[in-house]
Amino acid sequence: MQSQLRAAILWFLLVFCYLIHGYYHLAELFFGVDIKVPDAKGAVPVSAHLFSVFIEILPLALGLLSLYKTAKWLQWVSFIFAILLGLLNLVHLGGTIAKEAGEIRQVALLTFILVVNILLIRETNRQRKGIAVAG
Repeated sequence: MQSQLRAAILWFLLVFCYLIHGYYHLAELFFGVDIKVPDAKGAVPVSAHLFSVFIEILPLALGLLSLYKTAKWLQWVSFIFAILLGLLNLVHLGGTIAKEAGEIRQVALLTFILVVNILLIRETNRQRKGIAVAG
């Protein structure tokens, strides 16, 4: 149960960090930074909605499920999804460093997100392999 709780907390922590990341972008408006996407049509595209479901709602669902289920399929899905998110976070961190290195809070937050993601990959791998970890 301790491993399940640890994984759930890491899933929820990731989503919380994603929300802070979005808040940082919105906060840029207060300082006059134009964050509008070129050629924006004034409506949120379906792809943006799907992306939000992918990086926010699905991790929340996996976190909740991990508290109540120990099924092998869930352990595999969690492990694979954690890896995919880790790769996405790594690419995003690299892109942010390359294009916006002066955005110290974003770089720091994205680095923290990557660390959380690595811990999540490690934890979901342990669950998948059935390794009991004390403490």
